[in-house]
Amino acid sequence: MKKYFYIWLALVIPLFSIGQQSYSDSLRSVLNSSTIESVLYGANMELGYYFSENNRDSSLFYYENAYQLAVKSKKKLAESTALSLLGYQNTMMGKYAVALKYLLDGFNKIEQSGKEESSWMFAPGFSGTPENYKDVVLSRHQALYSVLMRNTGNVSQEILYLKKSITTAKKIDYLWRIAVSDLNLSGIYLKLNKLDSALLFASDGLNLIRKTNDRKYESALLIVMGDIYSGKGNRSSALQYYELAMESARLTNATSHICWANFALCRYFLSNRNSDSSLYYAKQTLNTYLFSATPSHIFNISDVYENLFESYQLKNQTDSAYKYQGLTRITADSTYKDRINSLTAFQNLGFAEQLRLRDVEKEKLAWQSKIRTYALLAGITLFMLITFLFYTNSRRQKKDKAKIEKAYAELKSTQSQLIQSEKMASLGELTAGIAHEIQNPLNFVNNFSEVNKELIEELQQELKAGKIDDAIEISNDIKSNEEKINHHGKRADAIVKGMLQHSRSSSGVKEPKDINALCDEYLRLSYHGLRAKDKSFNAAMKTDFDNSIGSINIIPQDIGRVVLNLLTNAFYVVDEKKKSGIENYEPTVSISTKKLNGKIEIRVTDNGIGIPQKVLDKIFQPFFTTKPTGQGTGLGLSLSYDIMKAHGGELKVETKEGEGSTFIITLPA
Repeated sequence: MKKYFYIWLALVIPLFSIGQQSYSDSLRSVLNSSTIESVLYGANMELGYYFSENNRDSSLFYYENAYQLAVKSKKKLAESTALSLLGYQNTMMGKYAVALKYLLDGFNKIEQSGKEESSWMFAPGFSGTPENYKDVVLSRHQALYSVLMRNTGNVSQEILYLKKSITTAKKIDYLWRIAVSDLNLSGIYLKLNKLDSALLFASDGLNLIRKTNDRKYESALLIVMGDIYSGKGNRSSALQYYELAMESARLTNATSHICWANFALCRYFLSNRNSDSSLYYAKQTLNTYLFSATPSHIFNISDVYENLFESYQLKNQTDSAYKYQGLTRITADSTYKDRINSLTAFQNLGFAEQLRLRDVEKEKLAWQSKIRTYALLAGITLFMLITFLFYTNSRRQKKDKAKIEKAYAELKSTQSQLIQSEKMASLGELTAGIAHEIQNPLNFVNNFSEVNKELIEELQQELKAGKIDDAIEISNDIKSNEEKINHHGKRADAIVKGMLQHSRSSSGVKEPKDINALCDEYLRLSYHGLRAKDKSFNAAMKTDFDNSIGSINIIPQDIGRVVLNLLTNAFYVVDEKKKSGIENYEPTVSISTKKLNGKIEIRVTDNGIGIPQKVLDKIFQPFFTTKPTGQGTGLGLSLSYDIMKAHGGELKVETKEGEGSTFIITLPA
């Protein structure tokens, strides 16, 4: 299919050129006139790439169109190609969480694909064959993931994935990809002030990109070369490279690089205290910034205003200087807040991805544990059979008795192991919920700490300036933020202590506990635990607590496990009912407490599918479960029943098939 796209472009685009249409107009004409999906995919990808450094919104639009075409045709490598470039554009726009999702999804698509020799290939600067396309896609993905790491401050991961990208690209002699990765590596070493290393990678990248048929990023390499020579004190060479970069950017219509070159020339002339030239290029930067797609990691609008402020200040035009000084402060604050929000979203998504990977590993371990359990049960069954036969046939009663006692001891040991496995399963349910609960206070602590750092710097400046009233006002803000940090820190500490208490082996000692608080806590944790496993899961939660109960003497770890088990089961059944496709069904789980006749009653109610009468008498039996194989041990309700008996309480159920169930815990007050 790939050949049709290039035949089509070869025939059609020259005709459009004769009609004096631009390259982008020619590609749009292809979109309007062709019905071949591979041709439409190629045209959308070309348009997305054409606008990649000019208009990121347009670029996203065409890459998204290409992605949908690839999904429709089940072309995994073509899908991952579009996903990587969607991730890159979102990274450049500061949408880090969205970019991470695209890139992780793209890596998964690459793993799922084989060597798709008939795949739709889009690879700027690549002159190889489709047989190497999987490595082309992988090297691009590694490079664009490194760009995301750069923008989110993870330098070690940035360098690691850039080097991976270069290694993959060298396998297939993909010079353009190596050159662009060299560009990013030179930027890293320039930022670290390792100028010789930066020069080595920039020079290599410049030589390589000039050997390819796509020189869009030549101008970026030339700007970095200028910055390197400026850092080395060779100002004449720096100016020469900046001017070459401007010329190259105009030839390739890379408006973001034109803006970048203007910015670099402005900084160059500011350092020379050439007010006329610096002001000229500062104005040019502003004009081109408004119509370009300049990456936020290089500079942003507040940096552009700062150049105008310094240029007007150099010319002693104080009114204009003050105007742009104010704009610098306003936009810097806005840019900082936007970046904090974007980084927070990125960190949350990264944390969610870690939870997903942990769940995958947990499922793997659960399967292995299940196999071991079956093997153990089979061994025990065989052992019991042999023991029974030996007992009935042996005349040596004393020896038989010893063997039976041994078998019994092993059975007790096995029972203890299975009970511990069930406890660990409930701990796993808690962990996901706690991860959600603890992330919120940690985010507050991190954000307020960052704000206080800036406020302290302002405080020092005001004190130096002798502005005592302003300094007192700032110190009050710092105090207020510290109180918030302390509050949210204590909140996180309480969550962690609650988790530790749940995971600790039961001491068997009763202690006063607020039963309403315990029920409310486990309701939220069980809900968020299921949400962490399945993002599509949702259910309404209702509570009705009797405030007259107060604290009662219980073993908190044991009663907590009972409540968690009942809530987890309730959420499971309402979710299963929702998946069955019943119209206007709203899954709902409620928990209530009430004091009645010297006893405490806890009710967990769901509007799920109810319990069939034929299995109602079996639900408290060990190993009985209605869940699919691998999703339940059959021990949860059995253990809960035993715990309630040990507390002198009771566990029973009321149910109506098709409408829902209510599990009732009764405890002595």
